[in-house]
Amino acid sequence: MAILENKIVLSLEDLEENLGAQKFRKFVSDSEDGFLRKIEDISNYIISHEKIRAVFVSGPTSSGKTTFADRLVSRLTAMGKSALRLSLDDYYNMNQVEHDSDGRPDYESPSTIDNEKAVSDIHQLLAGETVALQAFDFQSRIQVCASESSAKALHNEGLLLVEGLHGLSLHIAGQIPRDEWVGIFIMPWAEIVADRRLFDSKDIRMLRRIVRDDRHRGAHALATLDYWPMVLSSEQRCFDEYLKNADFYVNSMLAYESMVVAPLAWMDISEAISRFEKNRLEPSVFMSKESSQKAFADLDLALVSANKLLRDLARIPAVNPAFVPDHSILNEFL
Repeated sequence: MAILENKIVLSLEDLEENLGAQKFRKFVSDSEDGFLRKIEDISNYIISHEKIRAVFVSGPTSSGKTTFADRLVSRLTAMGKSALRLSLDDYYNMNQVEHDSDGRPDYESPSTIDNEKAVSDIHQLLAGETVALQAFDFQSRIQVCASESSAKALHNEGLLLVEGLHGLSLHIAGQIPRDEWVGIFIMPWAEIVADRRLFDSKDIRMLRRIVRDDRHRGAHALATLDYWPMVLSSEQRCFDEYLKNADFYVNSMLAYESMVVAPLAWMDISEAISRFEKNRLEPSVFMSKESSQKAFADLDLALVSANKLLRDLARIPAVNPAFVPDHSILNEFL
């Protein structure tokens, strides 16, 4: 069982002390090096256990699962081990979506994953077969059918890395003999404090998701904030189980990240509020396909959260995203 450890606690003074081009470059380098060392340690463990054929990476939304899995694949490949990443996001099944009392669809539920198809593909890949893999388009929110161009195969008994919120569900990972897989739970675990706590781990993931959704998922900041209560409620139901099923915990918080993410989130929230005030705010993409035809679940609540966030985000020193290195996990959100 993995345990949460090495919580990062940063004050505004800590952040301000690292301002300035030279200081900040070292701040970035130290943060990134610590994260890469964790990848190296896990890679060494996997390589030293020859029976391991699969790696299951799980963690709540906006934890960096995809980039972490990609970095692990790259490291294992560099060590001479064939490896392939498989995303459970591509197995979304929107035919069994549940809703909360405000009409929010539960896209985080295990019922939205086509477990049968995912497990079938996993078994075939581990058996050395070539598999045409399907995909899910988050912009259009529709399934992209498998084709010859999407065909993948593992060679020479390579490693399969399966990542997704439910990667450590026993309906997925549990279908492989336990001594043939290793589980990794990844999540930012940190606090940013001033005269009070400004942001905790859930807030850090929320800010990452606001920035990512606005740039890559077709959802403005108020849509993400309106949907966020469902995210927290749904993932909490499986958090303890997946952490228990993991062998390793990885803290994906980078000490410098708030100085990059916070100003972007502030800009995204401000733009969404401005469109609301001008009567030009688009309906939430998370609600757009629901039978209730509600534009938002609770826009008033989202606006309250947005205005509080603006006040707190304004206190974080702002740094240009150009300082983020190409290999950083933050690029999954920027």
